[in-house]
Amino acid sequence: MRLRLRLATSSLLLGPMLVGVVVSGGPASADRIPRPVLGTGFADPTVAVRGDGFVGFSTGSLIPRAYAAGPDASWRTTGSALVRLPAWSHDDGDIWASDIARVGRWWVLYFAAPVRGLGEYGRCIGVARSRSAVTGFKPIGDHPLVCPSYVDVPAADDAVPIALPGLPRAGVIDPSLVVAGGRPHLVYKTDRIPSSIRLLPLTSNGQHAAATSVELFRHDGVLENPVLIERPAGWVMLLSQGDFTGCSYRTIWRRSTSIFNWTEATTGVLLDLSTRLCGPGGADVTPMPHSKRLRIYFHAWTCHGTTTPCRPGIRKERVRKRSRAVRPMYAATIDWVDGVPVIADFL
Repeated sequence: MRLRLRLATSSLLLGPMLVGVVVSGGPASADRIPRPVLGTGFADPTVAVRGDGFVGFSTGSLIPRAYAAGPDASWRTTGSALVRLPAWSHDDGDIWASDIARVGRWWVLYFAAPVRGLGEYGRCIGVARSRSAVTGFKPIGDHPLVCPSYVDVPAADDAVPIALPGLPRAGVIDPSLVVAGGRPHLVYKTDRIPSSIRLLPLTSNGQHAAATSVELFRHDGVLENPVLIERPAGWVMLLSQGDFTGCSYRTIWRRSTSIFNWTEATTGVLLDLSTRLCGPGGADVTPMPHSKRLRIYFHAWTCHGTTTPCRPGIRKERVRKRSRAVRPMYAATIDWVDGVPVIADFL
């Protein structure tokens, strides 16, 4: 699941200098290249604890799903999570970068689905729910949770204002649940550049907006896939930076004492080419079962039907097709050094 609150699991799961990547234990500097924990394409993974194991969801048609029976068990794919698209969406494209959380008695799934009128890649954010993380999720409501006011769909709970100066008319993506002040919130991105990261208060069941979203910060380039983690000294946000089609795509962190004020945030790199992987991004963080330790799941490009990382030329679409490039799922354990996340070891 794409939020990570207080490093604990409960019924609500109420769990400016750039520095180089820090790796404790040396896996990225060792001779071996990290290997995926799920070798098939499983981009933008979101993972949640289920019993003694995990359940994961990825970008794709109706949200592909996979599971692992335990922390060290093999991952297996298991069909799609969403039983159908919501009425306000259309079937011309995959659903992107979802997030999963248990809120009260429901498992709640947040997703970015295609809508008409925003071009090939335009999307809005919806909500689905299920009593179980491994059965079908049904979209709720007849309108999106988040969608700009200029899109021809039923008015969303959070109609991102059209008056926001300088932002492209490209929809919203990358929903991620977080609990702040004891209440669920949704952090998400307005698509394209400049990147804008926004925070939306939700009702206690996590299924509707409780107020209007606020902008946390902007960035001239691509910052996406926000994941918020509450730490003793404040908040850490993980983000993907750059062009996802290339090997330079990477996972960074930002750290702030306030969830609402990121003007003085410090920042650094968590995963990049120093891991010897091609484009490590689309990350999610989740606790391990019966533990306070955190695990990060992310994707990176591999080519030719193997676990071999793709070469830098993969950024070109024709090269990706010729190389049979996919984005399998990787995993690593996170440690903290002086309040900063570091990679302890790759699985």
